[in-house]
Parts: sequence; structure tokens; C-alpha cells
Amino acid sequence: MELKLFSRKQNAEHFERLAAECERQVYAACYHMMGNREDAMDCAQETMLRAFRAFDSFRRDAQFSTWITRIAMNVCVDELRKRKEALSLEKMQEETGFDIPDESPGAYARLEEKERMRLLKEGLAALPDDARQLIVMRDMQGMAYEEIAGVLELPLGTVKSRINRAREKLSTILKKSSELFSSRSV
Repeated sequence: MELKLFSRKQNAEHFERLAAECERQVYAACYHMMGNREDAMDCAQETMLRAFRAFDSFRRDAQFSTWITRIAMNVCVDELRKRKEALSLEKMQEETGFDIPDESPGAYARLEEKERMRLLKEGLAALPDDARQLIVMRDMQGMAYEEIAGVLELPLGTVKSRINRAREKLSTILKKSSELFSSRSV
């Protein structure tokens, strides 16, 4: 395979095209890792900046989406390590506010689903960073096991077993949190 050298302008344009295709995926991964919009936006921007700076070192034999997702995960883990603060119920209430209950049919079901999502968010925040990272990539981003193994540079079997353990940890947390998560739904 012949290595093609690009001018800086061509390199920037090539990066911009590839990054535009992955922008939503990067933001979603950051959102699930960080737990709120503001931090997700900051981490997504930092991801794009780091990826652009390192684009010359991107090996074209890997998928760009895998490469940039790995950068996003590293950015989020770095940020979480800096803080080491858990998302508290009060902080989440401040961010999301309170809705006035709707009395129309289905209001209870919507309220229950909203509560379930809040508890899931708290459960994810309670997981160790590496376990949260795996849950986000596999169950929220829908990445294949092989792709995750590539992002994390781990053997496939290790990825599968770690995802299983992370799911078990999350399930345990959610079962303790509420009756909204029965053993059937977790």
C-alpha cells in the first residue's frame, strides 16, 4: 500500500469530512460517560481537538470511528479522574429540574420511565470508569465486541468477560436502587 502524503489543507479537509460523520457518535459517548450535556459538549470538543492534533498519527488501517471513539473515552476518563466526584441526586435535580405531573392517561408510565432513566444515569455514574466505558460502548453506542476490543486494545475474550462483569455490577446497583428495576428488566 502506497502512503499518500497530503498537504496541511488536504489533511484538514480530510479530517473534517471524517469527523463530521462521527460527531453524533462522539457526543453520545461523551454524554453517557459524563452524565450531562455541558460536560459532554466540553469532552466532545476536546476529543475533536485532540483527534485533529493527532490526525497525522492516525493509521489508515483502522476505522476512523474506532480511533476517535477511543480518544473520546480517554478524554472522558481523564476528566472523570480529575474530578472524582459522583453525580449526586441534588446535582441531577438541579440539571434536569422538576416537571409538574400530567394527569392525562399514560402520565404515570412516562413518569416511571423518566425515573427509570434517572436511576440508570445514577447507576452508570456509580460504576468504576472502566466498567461505565464498556457499558456505554456496547449497550448505548451499539459497538460490536470486536470494535470495542480494537478501541481498548484488549483481547476479544477479555472484553466480553469485562462487559459481562460491568453489566452484573450495574444490575446489582439498579436492583438496590428501586423496585422500578425488576430482575426481569435489568
